[in-house]
Amino acid sequence: MRGPWRAALALALHIAFFVAPIALVLGLLSIAVVTFRYDRTSGLKAAAAALVVGALFAVGLRAVLRSRVRARGVLLDRSEQPQLWRMANSIAASAEAPEPDEIRITSEPVVVVREDTALLGLRTRTRYLELGLPLLAALNVSELRAAMAREIGRLTGRNRLTVLAYRTSASVERTAAGLTGGPTKWLFNGYARAFTAVAATTAQDLELAADAVAVREAGTRTAVLALRKVVAVEIGWREYAEEYLSMATAIGHAPDVLVGFRNFMAHPARKPRLAERAKQTIAEEPRTRRRIEAMKRIKTGDREVDERPAFAVLKNPRKSVPALEERLLVDGLDQRLPWPELAQRAGAAHVAEQAALLSSAVEQSGLPIEPSIAGVLAAIHRGQGRDLINPVLNPGLSPELIDQAAEDTLVDLLGCVVVDALVCARRAHHELDWGGPPPVRLANGQPLDADRLVRPAVVDPRLIPGLHRALVNLGVPLNHARRPAAEPEPELAGIVSPVQCAGSSYDLLVTDRGLVLLPSSASTTKRLLAGTLARFREAELEQLGELAATPVGELRERSGAQWVDSRDVASARLDQDRAGWSLSLELYLDEYAVSDLDDGLVRGDEDGASELVLRSSADGVEHGDPYRGLGELMGARMNVEEPIAAIE
Repeated sequence: MRGPWRAALALALHIAFFVAPIALVLGLLSIAVVTFRYDRTSGLKAAAAALVVGALFAVGLRAVLRSRVRARGVLLDRSEQPQLWRMANSIAASAEAPEPDEIRITSEPVVVVREDTALLGLRTRTRYLELGLPLLAALNVSELRAAMAREIGRLTGRNRLTVLAYRTSASVERTAAGLTGGPTKWLFNGYARAFTAVAATTAQDLELAADAVAVREAGTRTAVLALRKVVAVEIGWREYAEEYLSMATAIGHAPDVLVGFRNFMAHPARKPRLAERAKQTIAEEPRTRRRIEAMKRIKTGDREVDERPAFAVLKNPRKSVPALEERLLVDGLDQRLPWPELAQRAGAAHVAEQAALLSSAVEQSGLPIEPSIAGVLAAIHRGQGRDLINPVLNPGLSPELIDQAAEDTLVDLLGCVVVDALVCARRAHHELDWGGPPPVRLANGQPLDADRLVRPAVVDPRLIPGLHRALVNLGVPLNHARRPAAEPEPELAGIVSPVQCAGSSYDLLVTDRGLVLLPSSASTTKRLLAGTLARFREAELEQLGELAATPVGELRERSGAQWVDSRDVASARLDQDRAGWSLSLELYLDEYAVSDLDDGLVRGDEDGASELVLRSSADGVEHGDPYRGLGELMGARMNVEEPIAAIE
């Protein structure tokens, strides 16, 4: 069953969701009234039961109905951006769809219409048309029109029942995801699964109708190209943020975000790669392929393509675009820098940081050498390269990977020290390259490949004298060294609250450097209430959110805090059963240990090792992704014991 009949059935089910509890309570009250005529005591009991049931339904409905869609991004006023508003309104008029109440610019690479509704989608409060700032840089005006038409077209569809069922389905799914726990969540999740199963095809029907609107507004070729290009933009934006926007945050200066992203997407080396990846992504999604095929079958006249960049629809983009970037992407950064200068500074900062890390490794290795380039070369020549770099290797590496990791890490750090020395001597600098990482350019204009320069000598220490001569010829000051890097601040992966350790309850914070145990502030009564009432569960999650927002260094200074450093962990075993899990850590807590644990939490054995045991609680909650973080932290040291039931 498809089309309006399925939508009608879904809406009937949704209306029954509200009517059924009301009818039940009214029925109980009617029974109470009838019973009261013959037996007042029984009638009062029946009335009390009806009131209790009504109160429970009221509490549950209140939790469900208070779900709201909050406004995101930067609001664009009609008077400030009339051209963009005219485009949106003309599309809505052509599609016979309701106009958006607000147009907002967000930092996400998508165009989407979000609706704040009442009664789980039966009534619309506010419609937000959200335009992703990255799309304004990567699309042209015609492609932006197609993308907007596709989203606005979802508000009309082929019939109103389908639109209403789709909006209700989206509201139900959003509400189910937003509930935090308790019987309300359990019961509503069951209803949500039933409703989405009935309304499953409404989204597909609306997609096809919305694609038809996009074709009518922009033409078949532009509509298809826009759909493919949006996929490429999503992929490209992730890479751009990782490779280029990270440079801005590293040095604390704002870049021209949209100008840079446009250059990134248009680079001759990246453009075909992104197009191919987008093509593969679409090929892996049969639903998207069918949409493209359906659009190609729609017969429509050609549309004139507006090749101007999409941000041309903004009034005075030279001022409005930087203002939007300030509010969305670069808030808190210092003055803007041109991309070439920003890349040069970021490259210099990176090699300086890596040089400090190598100095730290030398200091922690205990080898009697200077952290200068000459000292490191001498140590490698004596065959001490592995010992030198060992302090900065991941202690969770598998034994078979350690040799290669040691080689790669030493090559990387030594190469960075060489570049850092040349940069400090003003004999080299980094250049901006939209096709890849910033290359290093010598003062004479020749490129420098630091990896190719130092790797042969790291692999074969007999070649160190040749590397020494090459560095001297390049003008590298061999006495160059940085101060050892400070201990990096641990980054939080997730929290489990509470866990049991030596008879006490703790909040377990998993970081990339070790584990933090904080005495849990949640009493048993509060945890039981959190398991039954959503309000208490929300309060508990808010507390975990506050913990996650606090620097790990500050948390370690709290009274009763315990620290398990990853470098002190010899092995780990995770046992799982129906009751939960148990994590046993074998620790070496000798005079070189850097963990900070109370003696009562660990027990020693005959081999001089200590064991720390953590157990989960049945009423525990999580924040972030603690188990993934734990797996990455322990690496090959982790042994996971599957539950017996799973093995059977």
